[in-house]
Amino acid sequence: MDITESTIQAGGHKIHYRTAGTGSKVIVLMHGIPTNSFLWVHVIPKLAENYKVIATDMVGFGKSSRASREELTLPKQAEHLIALLDALGVKKATVIGHDLGGGVAQIMAVHHKERVESFMVVDGVAFSNWPLPNVIALRYPTAPEFQPSLFFIEKMMREGTFHQQSLTTQLLAAMLEPFNNVGGPAALQEAAMALNHHQTEDLVPALAEIRLPATFLYGQYDRLLPAYWGEKLHQTVPDSTFKVLPECGHFCMIDNPSLVSEEIMEHMEKIG
Repeated sequence: MDITESTIQAGGHKIHYRTAGTGSKVIVLMHGIPTNSFLWVHVIPKLAENYKVIATDMVGFGKSSRASREELTLPKQAEHLIALLDALGVKKATVIGHDLGGGVAQIMAVHHKERVESFMVVDGVAFSNWPLPNVIALRYPTAPEFQPSLFFIEKMMREGTFHQQSLTTQLLAAMLEPFNNVGGPAALQEAAMALNHHQTEDLVPALAEIRLPATFLYGQYDRLLPAYWGEKLHQTVPDSTFKVLPECGHFCMIDNPSLVSEEIMEHMEKIG
């Protein structure tokens, strides 16, 4: 299955995305910090057999436009996603978010539900469980290991991957390359500065009012955002599904892309 890369002007930003498939239903895949849409490259082909798949580089990440921290908050990322969907002519989609993208998926389900057919959170931020301590350390680094750098990104990727052999040279290079330039460290630090737990915590009262199909997947060995938070989301969002993925860390789509693909397919089959 061929995956096409494109960049489009959406609102005030140029947004890069990967796409595959031609199905009538649309799946949007979102990443977190410090990754990009390449994170989903081994999940996309299976999904694209039945659905149109769009994996986006959020503004400030990957090959999308860099921006100020005001444009990089999760509510703003939700607005950027809507602008992308508008530019691509997509009326409604299933939104699936990992890490920060999981927070964006919740915002979409609460504040932009007319554009959401269903949603999934995969090892995502929620409630007040973030920003993670290592991301906070990026803001005002007190030691060399916390400086915004390629070393920091690689360390975070390795901490979040259970099967280290799955973190291939190609995959790691795809995560490092967007920040491997003169402005890269500053861009990574600006992205960290944009994050505030109120961006999801303020949603909590509305989560219980969601009437959209919802699935929450968390890795068994996610040390960054433990599966406890998926259970808490499940208890809060009515009629939702929660699963713990065995032998997976924070980056479950790296540890076991086949299992993640199967779980997404099962979710999609439930909504018809």
